[in-house]
Amino acid sequence: MTIPCPYIPCGDAPPRRQCSGGPRLRSVFAALLIAALFVPEVHAQTSPPPGSAQAVVDDLQTGMLGIMKKTSGQPFEKRVEALCPVLEARMDVKLQSAMAIGRSVWDSWSEEQRTIYVGKFKQYLCAIYASRFKSFIGQTLAVTGERPGPSGTVIVNSEVRVPQEPSIPIDYVMRKTGDAWRVSDLYLGGRVSEVALRRSEFSNVLRTQGFDGLMAAIASKTAAQGSKPGY
Repeated sequence: MTIPCPYIPCGDAPPRRQCSGGPRLRSVFAALLIAALFVPEVHAQTSPPPGSAQAVVDDLQTGMLGIMKKTSGQPFEKRVEALCPVLEARMDVKLQSAMAIGRSVWDSWSEEQRTIYVGKFKQYLCAIYASRFKSFIGQTLAVTGERPGPSGTVIVNSEVRVPQEPSIPIDYVMRKTGDAWRVSDLYLGGRVSEVALRRSEFSNVLRTQGFDGLMAAIASKTAAQGSKPGY
């Protein structure tokens, strides 16, 4: 393909044609190249906006991956201890714990009972995540998109990618608490609600053994997470 030579004026002389290889044309091309190097590439920006629902999930997954690498092969209790602050900062643990027992039960408990229960629930939640990510074998966690959810929520789609295995989709239900987005539920495989699973676990114990029985059951379930297989 032949590129036409541009007309470039030189002092008071009439315009003349500069052909390829001329010093003036080379300087113009050099200037254009330098300018192009410093033009920001808009399409390369893939990070979600700070404070957005996607950014919170991205931070959560980055934190979990970092803990996974740092504590790979360490005792279960160490993984739980390291993971809990990462989860607590980005998950609405109180809301999740309340939804897991239902509004009527939550309202019937005293403030002291709620505080004890939320603490037990948080430890159980941390243990569940610690059991899922036992060791680092090259897993990656990737946010893949989002969509509107019910009642003002946002569903953030993500995947756990394990080498030589099919990806595991995880959908985070994000709800705004004040000015911040927090995880109020998540769906494993894009279908199974974590809160619904907890409610299924707790309902029969609550009905037959009451508050004390549930606290004992949650403590037992928390301890049992250490022997479960992970991703």
